[in-house]
Amino acid sequence: MKSEKLKFDTLLRFAFIETRLSWEDGLAAKDLVGAFDLTRQTAQAVIEDYRQRYPGQMEYDPAKKRHVMTADFQPQHISKRTLDFLDFLRGQQLREGYLDEGMDWYDLKVYDVDKVLRPVLPRHVMQPLLSALRHQRTLLIDYRARTDPIRLRVISPNYLVFVNNRYHVHAYCHSLNKYRDFALSRIVSAEWVEEDWVSGEHSEEWKEQIILRFRPNPALPEMTREALLQGYPGEDEGIWEIHCRRNAAYYIRRKLCYLKDRQTGLVLWQELPVSTA
Repeated sequence: MKSEKLKFDTLLRFAFIETRLSWEDGLAAKDLVGAFDLTRQTAQAVIEDYRQRYPGQMEYDPAKKRHVMTADFQPQHISKRTLDFLDFLRGQQLREGYLDEGMDWYDLKVYDVDKVLRPVLPRHVMQPLLSALRHQRTLLIDYRARTDPIRLRVISPNYLVFVNNRYHVHAYCHSLNKYRDFALSRIVSAEWVEEDWVSGEHSEEWKEQIILRFRPNPALPEMTREALLQGYPGEDEGIWEIHCRRNAAYYIRRKLCYLKDRQTGLVLWQELPVSTA
């Protein structure tokens, strides 16, 4: 995906054009009018501007009365990956939950079950945490871990992480003298403290890239093994390789290694030796 330097509104309009060409039955001027509240004349000018900048990308189909992509179409401002498009649809709905008006690019809806299962994150915790991330400040937090009795901790927040339908912060814990991941839903309170902030540059767990390798349990029926690998990279070799940060490996293993087949009760995945990326 290539992208030249454009004004933001132009980039959005061009991305919209490519989205309609790629995933719909084409583009009409009225689509731009509805999405960006343009006049029809302005919408036609946007289409012509795109056509001149990127010749050979689209052609007009008189039968459909729409512009459609050509056989040589190569998007310049959006991804070609199907999964990225589905994530965009979901992201569009997440955005609509925050802004009064969404982008209204697409009327396809995704029923997001994970969203209704998320814990509540109170503002009095999130506001100082996000400020600490942005301004490189330390925090005193009241943290309710499941096993660790230490509740009050001083941390230096470094990175936001989303995993297993929860937000975490990867931070240096001054109380334990090590880097840890903290689930935001378990932070009861947070306030700035005057202590030197520690960056994440020394977090080997965060910096190191590794490759996790999984294969379907050989004891499973062949049909089940083939179904497990369908659509994942490496399915031809019978091994699923996952490139990730080392601190993400714990969550990935926890998610995969305890999944069991409903009929046989056997674990679905077996992990093979780890290699560095």
